[in-house]
Amino acid sequence: MKKFYILFLSIFIFNTFLLASASPEKETQNADLFAGATDKKSAEIFNDSCISCHSGGVPRAPHATTFSAMSADYILETLNGVMSSQASHLNKDEKIKLAEFISGGSVSTNIPEPNFCSAEILASKINFDEKDSYSQWGYDKQNTRRAKSKINSDNAKTMKLKWVFAFPGATRSRSQPSVSGNVIYIGGQNSNLYALDRETGCVRWMTKTQGEIRSAPVIEKINNKYFIYAGDYEGNVYKFDALSGDNIWIKSLRYHPRVILTGSVRVYDEVIYVPLSSREWADGANPDYECCTFRGGVMALDAITGEELWTTYSIPVPAKHLGDYNESGKKILAPSGVPVWNSPTIDDERNLVYVGTGESYTSPAADTSDAILAIDKSKGGIVWSFQAQTGDAWNMGCFISPKSGCPKEDGPDWDFGASTILMKTSKGRNILFGGRKSGHVYALDPDQKGKLLWSKKIGRGGFAGGVHWGMTIDNDNIYAPIADKNYINKFPGPATPGIYSLNAVNGDINWKFEPKDRCNGLSSCDRGISAALSSTNDIIIGAGMDGWLYILDSEKGNLIWEFNTNRDFSEFSNIRAYGGTIEGLGPVISGNNLYVNSGYQYGGNMPGNILLSFEIEN
Repeated sequence: MKKFYILFLSIFIFNTFLLASASPEKETQNADLFAGATDKKSAEIFNDSCISCHSGGVPRAPHATTFSAMSADYILETLNGVMSSQASHLNKDEKIKLAEFISGGSVSTNIPEPNFCSAEILASKINFDEKDSYSQWGYDKQNTRRAKSKINSDNAKTMKLKWVFAFPGATRSRSQPSVSGNVIYIGGQNSNLYALDRETGCVRWMTKTQGEIRSAPVIEKINNKYFIYAGDYEGNVYKFDALSGDNIWIKSLRYHPRVILTGSVRVYDEVIYVPLSSREWADGANPDYECCTFRGGVMALDAITGEELWTTYSIPVPAKHLGDYNESGKKILAPSGVPVWNSPTIDDERNLVYVGTGESYTSPAADTSDAILAIDKSKGGIVWSFQAQTGDAWNMGCFISPKSGCPKEDGPDWDFGASTILMKTSKGRNILFGGRKSGHVYALDPDQKGKLLWSKKIGRGGFAGGVHWGMTIDNDNIYAPIADKNYINKFPGPATPGIYSLNAVNGDINWKFEPKDRCNGLSSCDRGISAALSSTNDIIIGAGMDGWLYILDSEKGNLIWEFNTNRDFSEFSNIRAYGGTIEGLGPVISGNNLYVNSGYQYGGNMPGNILLSFEIEN
């Protein structure tokens, strides 16, 4: 079985990169940019020299299925650093090509510098404007994703592309921008944090991080100074000087060797609330790995010093051996998993922090998996939880064979991936909303310990289906995106992708917007809406996995404006610039501007490397 596993894993990784660069004739513009992903010699080196350790058998070695989420620079630094003895038989060029192959990106020595700002622009110092800003994920502490702006249904038709920023050597653009005054902060695939000029998109400064920032940086003012906070894929939290980019401190949260930070941190009242996720979902596929011991949760840090204030695990007790073994005789440990990969929601009135959780990695599933947790904001600890579904246990082994470590339930892997939203209706009723990959939207009563008010299933659901990343609200309505991508789908029924408007009080459907199918048979393209939605005034803004960006009238769901980001934008940039799938991080609205990332090489989506800035006419 082990030989079969290694063969499968090699093919899985190789085919993922092949899929990323494959396209019909009219969409071949991405092929040159990502050609390194199909280097057969590097594939052979990877299979011969790397896979045996990075298939889960070495406890602290990252699993190979997570390599595409790392930067080529990071992997190359590792080959020349802590892994230098294992890579000693490779020459310089082979190391570079290997790093590019297993990351899907390019090392910085093979790519040009980004477009740095001129001395004239830099003479205008960075300034901040709290009235015209988007300082962190969700727009506010309730994660409403509702902005104050000048964009509405009347002027949205005048929206024009203003500038394009291309991330050097990247195959994905998945850090949501944070905006204030004349500056935009955003992370890049190659482990950089950028400060961009808001007017032109040029780079005011950039600084290196130890891992990719896959979430939204936070702009926060403390003691009359502005700072940037961010978490990376290697489990680190950073504090930077917002004016200079200088690193003030870095805090490693590696309480477990597989911990990663993919959800955006929340900074509020000088406390950083960090959602804790993990790579260990992949390790169950390896018969030689003792799976699993990770517990998700939330960690609170002092925003001034970085000192840990408290940690609340999503599973209160550590995993232990309950008597089961996998086919290789390795112990199966439980309960495990229940990661948190959404940004926390703050409830001052009840002194709570809300997060949604994912699946358990092993059986029996924890009673906090696929749940919404209410955590004491001051001292930590779960105050109450609402579990939407019991028995959801799944890991990567379910893609190979039930004997390889897949729990007997085999999923369905229906996480609460989207951030919860705390809302007060026009009549003063408090409602807490959650969206799940099952295709359900849930409304809970925060005054009655999460009592279910209503639930509505609007999607088929799946591994990449249902409500995936984020919803938004508007007066007495909630808006939810449905992905329902046909990717490794095993769930019956038709896909129902689109944007839905629901009555917040009773869950009735007000309207549905269904995108056109423009994929023309391209296997890496899908019309589903997976990225988080945003709203302002009388409009809803969403974006599809096919690269299309939409502005809708919030009353009836009528299409006001649309734009195709899945194309070549190199004319706007000093380096190659392409759009692709819009996934995860949704549109950002600020003042007259609309910002959106395009490009997401993961799970068979279309790669790209851009941040687009749009502006309405005054």
